[in-house]
Amino acid sequence: MCHVYLNVSQDPVTGRDQSMAQFWSRITTEYHQMLPSHITTIRPWRSLQARWQTIMTAIGKLRGCVRQIENLNPSGASEQDIFEKAKDLLMQEPKYQKGFKFDHVWPILKNMEKYADTSREKASGHRKRSKCNEMSPS
Repeated sequence: MCHVYLNVSQDPVTGRDQSMAQFWSRITTEYHQMLPSHITTIRPWRSLQARWQTIMTAIGKLRGCVRQIENLNPSGASEQDIFEKAKDLLMQEPKYQKGFKFDHVWPILKNMEKYADTSREKASGHRKRSKCNEMSPS
């Protein structure tokens, strides 16, 4: 589902020129096309949308934990070490005490554009100025 979402959301031909219903209709169609033929269960778009929101909430929380661990600058820590420490940190939240359930999609979504922009700003040490600041007289 994650690959389908990324393909549809990053389609340069359609871009943002589609309604929410069209967007999720495309995701639903492509999702069902990529399923193996022995899976005949049809999931409505609202079901896929709800699942996506569940995944993105968990990924967003984990991404925040990864940033916290990265900010500690653990010496010699690999990306996997940081990921494991971030999962441990996430498990301190009551909702995630049983663990992070989306290890399999983390590699697909960790560099998603939604998160990449803030990571690049942090890495460069620059933040975008708000329009109010740009327009204020010097």
